[in-house]
Amino acid sequence: LIAAYSCSLENETYDQLGSDNVMTTENDVKAAVTGIYHELRGGGWDRYNCAWGSLLTMQIGCTDECDCNWVWDKQLDFLWTAETTDLGQFYTGLVPAVTKATSLLERMRKISISAPIKRRYMAEVRCLRAMWAYDLYDLYGTVPLITDPDIALDPQKAQSYMPERPSIEWYVNFIDTELKEAEENLKPASLLAASEYGRMTKGIAQMYMLKLYMHEAGQERHYRNDEGKAMMWWNRVDSITEVMIKDGEYSLQKDYMSIWSPSNQRNSEVIFPIPNFPEGGLGNCFLAHALPADYVSQNGIALTKWGGFLVPWDFYDTYDPKDKRRNALLATYWNGKKMVDRRTEYTGKPGAVPMKYQENPSTTGQWDASEYVINRYAEVILARAEALNEIYGPTQEAKDLVHEIRERAFDNYKGSKYEKEINDITDKDAFRAHLLKERGWEFCWEGMRRPDLIRHGELISNAIDRGKLMAEPKHILYAIPQSVIYENPNLKNNEGF
Repeated sequence: LIAAYSCSLENETYDQLGSDNVMTTENDVKAAVTGIYHELRGGGWDRYNCAWGSLLTMQIGCTDECDCNWVWDKQLDFLWTAETTDLGQFYTGLVPAVTKATSLLERMRKISISAPIKRRYMAEVRCLRAMWAYDLYDLYGTVPLITDPDIALDPQKAQSYMPERPSIEWYVNFIDTELKEAEENLKPASLLAASEYGRMTKGIAQMYMLKLYMHEAGQERHYRNDEGKAMMWWNRVDSITEVMIKDGEYSLQKDYMSIWSPSNQRNSEVIFPIPNFPEGGLGNCFLAHALPADYVSQNGIALTKWGGFLVPWDFYDTYDPKDKRRNALLATYWNGKKMVDRRTEYTGKPGAVPMKYQENPSTTGQWDASEYVINRYAEVILARAEALNEIYGPTQEAKDLVHEIRERAFDNYKGSKYEKEINDITDKDAFRAHLLKERGWEFCWEGMRRPDLIRHGELISNAIDRGKLMAEPKHILYAIPQSVIYENPNLKNNEGF
């Protein structure tokens, strides 16, 4: 049979461009751009989901809001090295994704389709590329990116390309410019058709500008010792948050827990969502990671339960007992026979269970359809309060912004001791310290804690105070994977690794 048929077999190559498979139509472009979005998922567990090595766990695994029943000790205890594979997989996944985006952008330039549609699709890819560049920068420092289409489209050039790490000035300017130019051609979220939900929007581009400016403000103050430049970046935070608030595109949900409900699609607070579907590799698996093995749904839902994610009691106890945001952290649960108190009854490590994502009657919680929330409007409000305090001190506007957040968290807030607590702050340092605590309560297990502690110059001191004695200044960054260093001898790792 092999002899009879082998002469008629034709070799088809799917990963190279040729005259018969180059993009020519709007549908071709749309399909190619949709393929780039898949880089957000990786294998479905990581990157912008919640397995170890995802953006989420990279941003909380070394902080006071995180503990875990699995073997995360290298991250939890500041013991990671360049050989710690899981802490390098965001790098090894997203650096090639940037190259793919660069390649697609160049291919799109040569296609004759409607100019506005072309500009929009290119803006989406540029926004994704800049977003990935920023998240890589936040985790690892500046990294070599292929932004030259001649290299991205030529495998031989790419193979021999061994750059040094770019300067901070070049890297930050690249991200900022890409986001600003992409923003001009992106739709506001409110104008997305139902079939477009989850694509890059004007608000996502603005959100990542905001993140970049806050990052640089903290770096200049605490690590580069240039207070003048820090204030320049705080002024940019002031400007971009003013624009985002005045646009009226987003608003706070009245109910805190509704942000993560199974029906949270297109809620007004979420700026950057990743749509999910109840299918393997395409769903939200946070709940399965978090639920204890003996947890039983009182709604009769069959749930997947791996019992990994925890919030240390020391962090849990910083919440006021009347703070409704604490309800997202499970201290007691039903095991089918009785209510279990996790302070006294637990397997593995002690701690509350982060449960912002909730039971869904349609899924087991392993591949859930609730949208994965990356960024939301509450970040904009608290970022503006922080910027105003840095520039002017604790102004009434800055306090009113904090009141907006706290009014949702506490019943009968007007005239309460919780409102007075904010109004009584008169000192810039005290207001700054409170904002760090407020962000901790508002964004627990959302991936904000590490950047917040670094921006306040407290990641290492906080760790040492918790008994993490191996923590040292080098740990404000993760190591570039050793495999990457072997491939490129011109690439120097972060200091200390």
